[in-house]
Amino acid sequence: MALWEQGGSSGFQQRKTGAEGDGNNVQRSSIKGVLTCTIATILNAKHSESDNCFVYKHLKFNTVMIMGLIREANHEVNGSLATYNIDDHSCGLMEIKWWHDDSGEPIKPLTYVKVVGQIKVFAGKTHVVAHHVSKMQSLNELIAHNIECIHASISIRKQTDTTGMNATKTNNPDFGHSTQQTSTISNGFSTVQNAVLNLLKTVTTISGYSVTEICKQLKQFSESQVKQALEFLSGEGHIYSTTDDDHFRAASNN
Repeated sequence: MALWEQGGSSGFQQRKTGAEGDGNNVQRSSIKGVLTCTIATILNAKHSESDNCFVYKHLKFNTVMIMGLIREANHEVNGSLATYNIDDHSCGLMEIKWWHDDSGEPIKPLTYVKVVGQIKVFAGKTHVVAHHVSKMQSLNELIAHNIECIHASISIRKQTDTTGMNATKTNNPDFGHSTQQTSTISNGFSTVQNAVLNLLKTVTTISGYSVTEICKQLKQFSESQVKQALEFLSGEGHIYSTTDDDHFRAASNN
């Protein structure tokens, strides 16, 4: 999951890039600011040639900030280019290329770092060309980063679900009148929604329960009913996805 820092009514802060005031950069990209996110967000984003940026759901970005553990490091002997493979446990490794002042001590593998840089695609492979790489001063930085990613994921999902819900209501006048929607109990949730929420409240692991695990434990409901309940509860902020879009925890577990 990911954190997005966007300006405007979304409530996320926008980090300005140093070159934003440079008129020569207008043709380079119309997307400004730094998007704080996970590697999974970068790898799942699509490149838009028309906008000259990367797009994930409704977000557009080029410059990112990620945090993770260096798994591999390669420092050129007679140059200032360092290549790192970073792991943030979200979706494989991300290659980081950093042209830097080689007067300092090289950063070694198994070091947690913060990277700010621009996404590039070369020969079909996505990597980040770093503007800045620094060691984390405390693991609290990583914890805060992950919490912000989860919070932003919930907010983005709400916006996406609201858009889809409005479109469905427009195209289907009978939407919301199914047995599942009308079969509610005192707290306003349907039977399946309550069952899913109560199950996720028992989660003790950070990764939560997968959709498959939820379906196994709630055999009285179909997979489709469970997924609809997960979408609803996630959109309302009662649950959130963790390591990927298939694992969930209840917000009240935090």
